[in-house]
Amino acid sequence: MLKQIVKIICLWGLLWPVLCRAEVNIAVIAPKSGEYQRWGNELILGAHIAVEELNHAGGVLGQKLKLMSVDDACSDNLAVSTAEMLSVGFENKPSLVVGPYCSNAFEAISKIYSKAKIFQIVPITLNYRDANIDHNGMIKMVGFKEQASRDFFKVYNKHYAGRKVALVFAGSGGGFSAVRDEFRKYGKSSLLKQYNFKNYADTKDLARTINNAGEDVVVAMGHPKKIAKLIRDMAELNKQTVFFTSKYAVGDSFFEYADEYLDKVYFVALPSFEENPGFAETLVKLRLRGIELEGLNVYGYAAVKMWAELAEEAATLEYDALSAEIRNGDFKTSWGKTFYNNGNVKEPVHYEFYQYRAGEYVRVNF
Repeated sequence: MLKQIVKIICLWGLLWPVLCRAEVNIAVIAPKSGEYQRWGNELILGAHIAVEELNHAGGVLGQKLKLMSVDDACSDNLAVSTAEMLSVGFENKPSLVVGPYCSNAFEAISKIYSKAKIFQIVPITLNYRDANIDHNGMIKMVGFKEQASRDFFKVYNKHYAGRKVALVFAGSGGGFSAVRDEFRKYGKSSLLKQYNFKNYADTKDLARTINNAGEDVVVAMGHPKKIAKLIRDMAELNKQTVFFTSKYAVGDSFFEYADEYLDKVYFVALPSFEENPGFAETLVKLRLRGIELEGLNVYGYAAVKMWAELAEEAATLEYDALSAEIRNGDFKTSWGKTFYNNGNVKEPVHYEFYQYRAGEYVRVNF
């Protein structure tokens, strides 16, 4: 009862701010179940480390932070309903949302957070169209997915030029439009052929078709288990076949089926920033505390720390003030401005290529 009375009085501004001060909520929107839970968990863990670090130092502007992690299961409908739920909550309304990890409904989600005046930091890549969506109170940390296609083409042209390429997908295949654009730009469209999983009896049938067509570079998107089976089936037909897939599109089931066939499989992913000069000092400090940031951990961590530094610079947690701070173009993080683009798709972060060896991802220097 007393708690409710204090809340009502606080709403009317009748108590000193220190008596009415509550924890500041931060929400990470990411899959905590299903095929992509490992990547969602990485984002959440990174944010958790940042919150603990900030709270240990006294919080942000003297206010302690509370981390909420929300499982949207990479469902478009659930992601939208989650945004709507967070935007109207009184006690649990976050000051910052980190995410979402899955971005198919990004346009609708970003509108909801903007209207509710919830600051949003997007720690993963978006497609080119969504990367150009601009709202107040939103930072895009890395860039757009199409950059992966450009970086893949550079690797292909340097190491596999002239070899035929199979683009394998599930669904509409829209994710390969950027790959096709790159090959078309350099007059190499004839080397590409698309395949849809659903048009074949099984992965063995698809593997035979690809092999008979003489295509020994395969770029695959879709269900992790099907990609793994295709890798296995192709390897048994032609050991020279090279595979490329997204690191973020594979889950535990992938490794169950493909574990013995990974020597020519390359995973495309965002850089870990272990060698980023601007972020090196931060990583060293964390390692001295026994904390290792890798994969998407670093993006979850950096998103929370970026928001905290923005608040300290603006001397407020108020949404409009933070929005104005990033609009004036002067805000720089302690690790430099190049870590994020704030919607400037002219300077995207470049992708890197990894192999999976002895239970961990190892960067490949192509």
